[in-house]
Amino acid sequence: MTPKPADDQVVVGVVTGAFGLNGDVKVELHTPYPERFSPGNQLFLDGQPTIVERMRAERNHLVVKLDLIPDRDKAESLGGHLLTIPEEKLNPLPDDQFYHFELLEMSVYSDDEILLGAISEIITTPGNDVYVVQKAGFRDLLLPALASVVLDVDVTRKRMTVRLLEGLEQLEATISKRKRRAERRRANIAKATSVSETDTAQPN
Repeated sequence: MTPKPADDQVVVGVVTGAFGLNGDVKVELHTPYPERFSPGNQLFLDGQPTIVERMRAERNHLVVKLDLIPDRDKAESLGGHLLTIPEEKLNPLPDDQFYHFELLEMSVYSDDEILLGAISEIITTPGNDVYVVQKAGFRDLLLPALASVVLDVDVTRKRMTVRLLEGLEQLEATISKRKRRAERRRANIAKATSVSETDTAQPN
């Protein structure tokens, strides 16, 4: 089971395994800012502060040495564990952009005040994000992140107001099942922890 960070922590990386004999670990990035892993920077490993001693980029991951990990035995025990930063350290976004974790589990209402459900996942497509809205007893509703659809986002109240365009309830297989499975797998860490710095959303 994926560990869960403290409420004020945001995931920037996941340890995927040990590298070498000296306590280095392989890290899958969950941030667009790899410089967060620059030597001397502070991160949190399972809630404990730790300092980056060295880092180098490989093709699909980073190799990082943290002062809390003295040897390979310790590194091997940390597969799947989370590297986080305090939420207050996030880079500020423009008013019309949001981190995905801010939108997950947000209640969605129509412009005539009907509760449609809550955002259970966000699918990234080349054109725009698509919000998957779930409500018990109803079929999933797929909402494109478009300015013509998303009328208001209130992060503080965890509430989104949308306009249901004609035929929107039937929005279906423009996203293939394969892509949805891949996106769901990629989002599992963010969904399990509620917070990841990887993605931002902007209604186009």
